[in-house]
Amino acid sequence: MNGTQAPKGRYVALVIVMLGVFMSVLDAVALNIALPAITSYFHVAVADTQWVVTSYLLVQTCFLIICGRIAERVGQAKLFTVGLVVFSLASLMCALSSSLSQLIMFRVIQGLGASMMFSVSTAIVFRLFTIRDRGKAMGFLGSTVAVGGMLGPVIGGVLVGTFGWQSIFFVNVPIGLFAAVAAFKYLRLDEVLTKKFRLDIVGAVLWIVMMAALVLALGEIGNTGKVRTNTAVLLIVLIATFIIFIRRERRISEPLLDLSVFKVRRFSLTVLSMVMFFISMNMVTILGPFYFEGVLVYDPVTVGFIFMILPAITMFGSPLVGRIYDRKRVFPYTTLAHLIRALSFFMMAYGFMEANILLVLVAFAVMGVGSCLFQTPNNAEMMMALPMKKSGLASSIQATTRNLSLAVGVSLATILMTLMMGSMDYGAIAGGPLSGELSNSVATAVAFSGILSLIGAIISRLGEKGMASGKNE
Repeated sequence: MNGTQAPKGRYVALVIVMLGVFMSVLDAVALNIALPAITSYFHVAVADTQWVVTSYLLVQTCFLIICGRIAERVGQAKLFTVGLVVFSLASLMCALSSSLSQLIMFRVIQGLGASMMFSVSTAIVFRLFTIRDRGKAMGFLGSTVAVGGMLGPVIGGVLVGTFGWQSIFFVNVPIGLFAAVAAFKYLRLDEVLTKKFRLDIVGAVLWIVMMAALVLALGEIGNTGKVRTNTAVLLIVLIATFIIFIRRERRISEPLLDLSVFKVRRFSLTVLSMVMFFISMNMVTILGPFYFEGVLVYDPVTVGFIFMILPAITMFGSPLVGRIYDRKRVFPYTTLAHLIRALSFFMMAYGFMEANILLVLVAFAVMGVGSCLFQTPNNAEMMMALPMKKSGLASSIQATTRNLSLAVGVSLATILMTLMMGSMDYGAIAGGPLSGELSNSVATAVAFSGILSLIGAIISRLGEKGMASGKNE
């Protein structure tokens, strides 16, 4: 499955994939800047406008596995190209929406297009490159995500401030259609498609209901920090559909999700390691602004620049780590990455308690180094843990794991803050004499992220011990 024959024009194809990923990441991040303008434009409540974000995330997460399965029949390159077209045209319709309900509807379609792209993007890069330069290519893909995340707020602010919120969507149209035309011409993969294909419709419906219940439940917990009646109902639906789904997938001959892949120790441990990585990362992403604005009373622009440290390091570091990984695969990259990130979280927690901003900034830089060491090797190992014919499934599981772990990170951070701060209102204590309580709460939650990273290091080490025999394949 490692292969030594690389397709011609693979770097052109890589740029096409990077364009699609960059466009969708930029859109998701920049849209957060546009939400206040959208709320004012349609004269609606903030809670209603949030569905512009939630609907997109919901559909994208629900359909990743389904799109990965469909790719086995239609091909990963074709699915990615169709995803580019759907995303671009939906972006145009979003910009032309005359009501919030229309905007949400077209965001649903846009989320479907993003799901088509993200479900196979890693698999495409994995197929395009050989074992000699696969790490470098995946490093460039990871760098693209970092650049999109870093530039999103800046570009979003300029576009919304100059041309209005519609420009956030208009800018996707020429980029996406150009990438789609290029993909149609240059994105070629040597794929063996499944001739007899039968999509498990019942399984797909169960999966969508299960994922929707999970995402919505995590969103409810993330907003309130509590399990209310609505959340409890969603959790019951989640558990019921999960049990039915697992039983069905084990029984039928062509399941939507081949559960046997989780019996592959190497694959399962890399997935669990990724869960620890993204939960801990997003906890800091969510809680950091509360500290900087509520304790140190920094303005949002300053906070934004502080949070640019992580993607800036990832942007340059990921391709470098990819090159190193291509030359020396037998090395505990992800274990070391988790340990470095654990150190950064503990440093950050101490810096938060002592109001030592220099230490906090250093901790962000150390966290960036750990993130670079983790993502490319872990993604590559996850893909190589399964046969090439399962690359679409591995890629879609990877994308689903990332989305759900980020959502869990938000909910867990909110729960910890609620437990530690009790009934104290953030607005009442921010910048006041009780801001020390906020400082201690954020520091404790960040320290918990460090504990999750230590658990991640143990999981990664268990996985790396089992990989030594596979390095000579």
